[in-house]
Parts: sequence; structure tokens; C-alpha cells
Amino acid sequence: MKLKPELAQSIVDQMMKKIPYNINMMDQNGYIIASGDKSRLNTLHVGALDAIKQRKTLTMSNDHGSHGLPGVNMPLFFEKKIIGVVGITGDPEKVLPLASLLEVATELLLNQSQVDKFKKEQHERLNRFIYRWVQVDDNLESHTDLILEANQLKINVNLARYVVVIHSIDKPLPVLYQDADDYSLSLSANTSLILTHQASSLERLKKLVVPGKIFVGISQPTNLIGQGTKQAFKTIELARTFSNPNYIHYTDIAFIDKLIAGQLPLSRLTTKFSELDKTESGDELIQTIIAYIQHNGNIVQTSKYLHIHRNTLNYRLTKINDFFTLNPHNIKDLFQLYLGYIYFTYEQNDFGPIENS
Repeated sequence: MKLKPELAQSIVDQMMKKIPYNINMMDQNGYIIASGDKSRLNTLHVGALDAIKQRKTLTMSNDHGSHGLPGVNMPLFFEKKIIGVVGITGDPEKVLPLASLLEVATELLLNQSQVDKFKKEQHERLNRFIYRWVQVDDNLESHTDLILEANQLKINVNLARYVVVIHSIDKPLPVLYQDADDYSLSLSANTSLILTHQASSLERLKKLVVPGKIFVGISQPTNLIGQGTKQAFKTIELARTFSNPNYIHYTDIAFIDKLIAGQLPLSRLTTKFSELDKTESGDELIQTIIAYIQHNGNIVQTSKYLHIHRNTLNYRLTKINDFFTLNPHNIKDLFQLYLGYIYFTYEQNDFGPIENS
């Protein structure tokens, strides 16, 4: 470890809040790199040199001007090596009782700083690894460098995991709790990704859903994390597209996803839906189609849901038949209407990349 001026000055500032004497910190060559007296920075301290050479705490009774004032100088050890010296300026008889306290406190602060630095480096390394990992959607065996790093990080990349994406529309996400075996990656202030294989984590994360505000997408379990990531993002995309907060698991939207990816020849239907969408009465017919499909073609349940009389519903269904030349009472025609609605809605609602929105 090398004692850096920024860290040394921080320690000096903290210690001088408790000790009514000037404190200096010198590097391994005896030069002052931190001090309560800024005029002494970057000057050689002869007392520090003696303490380094003798590897022990020394008192200094004589005044050496800019090269040292009376006081006590204590070598700082890290892993049995001297990395610098800490000194208290003042009458040696008065400041000597504080020497041991200052030495121990300083070394504790240095050790804690090193621990914090190590933790930060490990966290950054893990984040870099996860960022690479979530992009792997092919055979893991072809990514030998990734597997090697996973072994060093003690991560089992062959374990099937769920990819969970949490996305907030207008507010930054709160700090997310995660279990010990989970891994997380913050993609933006509004979007986070969690890898887990635990059902308890899934249940906890699903409770974060706030209709229209916070969306949660959960992939199928897989060790191809890149594929799982795409599934989780697609789940949120379609939940927003169809304004359906119940779309949480990829299995909820897998059928729709495959339909859209299939690029079926439905331009005539999507054009017709677009025409309807331009008027209030047309939008009413669209909502009728959706409700009728959601209630499995049941006239009574659909009428109750729409708060209209069944005769009104039948009148609307007739208008739908006339407009699309597809009979909602016919299951084959109704399925075509459903497909047309899916493609129309998907084309109308392009939210762009979720992590940037």
C-alpha cells in the first residue's frame, strides 16, 4: 500500500478534531504529504527520517525549522512494511501520552481505507462481469475467458437463473434488497437487473409492480443469461404496449412475442384498426373487441364488463362484422381480429429502449 496525500490529509483532518495539536503525515521518504499546517507540505521532516531508519517511535526535542519541530514521530506499518510516518507537533512530554492512541487510530483508518478500496474494486469487477454475462446468449463453452473469471469470482454460470428487470417510468428506483445468492446490475436510475434462482426473490420483486408506473419482467429460468435478459425486457415492453400490469413473466407474453416476431401479413387489418382509432365511436368498437376476447366471447360477461345492455353489445358486434368483414361470433374470424389488434397496438406504441426511457 502506498500512502496517498488525499487519504493522508483526510486522516489528519479527522484526527485533529480530537487532538489539540498539529499533526503531520510523511511518506516513506520522510516528506510531509499532509498537515494541519499547510505551509509545511512537501518539506522534508528529519524526525520522520530517523523514525523510518530505526523503525520505532521517536521523540524530537530540537527545533529544525522547516525540517521538523519538537514532537513525536511514529512509523506507520502496513503488512510489516513502513509506508509513512505520523507525527504530533508539541512538547514531547505532553504529546507522548497521545502517541500510541494516534498511531493505533491512524493504522485502523488506513486498514479500513484499504478494505473499502478492495470492496469497491471487487464490486466494480463483479459489475463488469455481470455486464458481459447478461450479453451472452449462445453456448457458454465458447466464452472461456468469462468462465475463467466466473470461477475466480466463485459464480456458477451453469446454474439456471431467472433474469428480473425492474423499470420505473418517471421516478428513480429505490434501493433494491437482494438475497445473498442474487446478483444485481444497475442499468440506469430507472432500470435495474437482478439474477436469481430463488422463488422467494421472485415473489418479493413481483410485489414492486405499480400499474402504469413500475414494471417487472421475469424471464424463463436459463443459464443463457443474454436470452433471459431479452425475455425480461420484452415482457416489460409488451406490458407497457398493452397497458397490462399482469404481464410479469415472459410466459405471459411469449405467444404474443412469437406472433409479432413472425411478421404475419396483417397490414389490411392494422390499417382498418388505424381507421377506427381516429374516432371516438371507432375506439369504442376497438375496446369492445378487446373486452369480447378477454371474456371468451361470452355476451353476458362482456356486457357487464362494458356496462352496456346485451343488445347494445350485439349491435356493436354487427358493426365490427360489417367494418372488418370478420364475424366475431366465428372463432376463426375472432382470432384474426385478435391478431390484427396485437399488431396494430404494437405498431402504435413504440417506447424505444426501456433502459433509456
